[in-house]
Amino acid sequence: MGHSFYSCDWGTSNFRLRLVDASSLEIAAEGHTNDGIDRLEGEDPGRFAACLLERIRELPAGSGADTSGIPLWISGMASSSIGWRELDYAGLPFPLDGSEAVVADLGPLEENLPHPIRLVSGLRSEDDILRGEETEALGLLELLDRRSEATLLILPGTHSKHLSARDGKINSLRTFMTGELYAILTSHSILRHTVEEPETLDGLEDAFLDGVRAVVEDGLSAGLFAARTRQVLGGKEPRENGAYLSGLLLSAELEPVRGCGSAILVAAGGVLGSMYRHAAAELELEKLETVDERLLDLAVPAGHALLEKVHRGKLT
Repeated sequence: MGHSFYSCDWGTSNFRLRLVDASSLEIAAEGHTNDGIDRLEGEDPGRFAACLLERIRELPAGSGADTSGIPLWISGMASSSIGWRELDYAGLPFPLDGSEAVVADLGPLEENLPHPIRLVSGLRSEDDILRGEETEALGLLELLDRRSEATLLILPGTHSKHLSARDGKINSLRTFMTGELYAILTSHSILRHTVEEPETLDGLEDAFLDGVRAVVEDGLSAGLFAARTRQVLGGKEPRENGAYLSGLLLSAELEPVRGCGSAILVAAGGVLGSMYRHAAAELELEKLETVDERLLDLAVPAGHALLEKVHRGKLT
């Protein structure tokens, strides 16, 4: 391996650390735990460095990479008010070359492991915010060579982020609580007795599309209660209603972008990617496509590699 760095995606609930070759993006070692920012016990400010030290020492040896003093890039909730150090958000428009990212140098991790810590902040518009997705967006659009094209990038998750990019900049962002709504409705509402999350859409396409159409015809609120009546009056099985609810919520997310004139890129593979494609076809969003899962896995390291290239001289 050539010049290397550590890439850390540190969210509220999960932690992922990878040793990355900056040129090839080859992953030499990685670890994934549930040591999210919100799950670290205590109030000691040293708990963040202690967690990182433990995770670095747990990485598999034998990669052949010289890791002495290499930088450690961190994105996500570590730069939030509940994280290691709260950083101001970068504003919009945000250049996709990463030049205006807000990056803080936290100094060396410790004397025996003098890795310089590079903490990346998030983005804000006048009425919306994100942390972590800025690095994913930088890396993904770089990997796909889409930095200059007009693109609506959708980053699904607990809070699905829609980033509108044009002329090499992210110009707007909007958040949809699609994943969190699904979790709340299936765990804490009357619908918890009615739905079961499907592992595949195979054989459930009609139920899913019923949900997509319900938003268009009746609106979200009426469509939600229909998940209950589909079981009580229609005898629908919980897996069918799970597919219906997924279609309903994805339709509510995609309905506002039906007039979008740019290409729509969804960072989702597997079942979720299939759901977005089915919903897009029903809503006649012909320019929507999903991203290969291999590229999705490399998005954050690619974003950190770009930031390392751009900011390295500024931080040393």
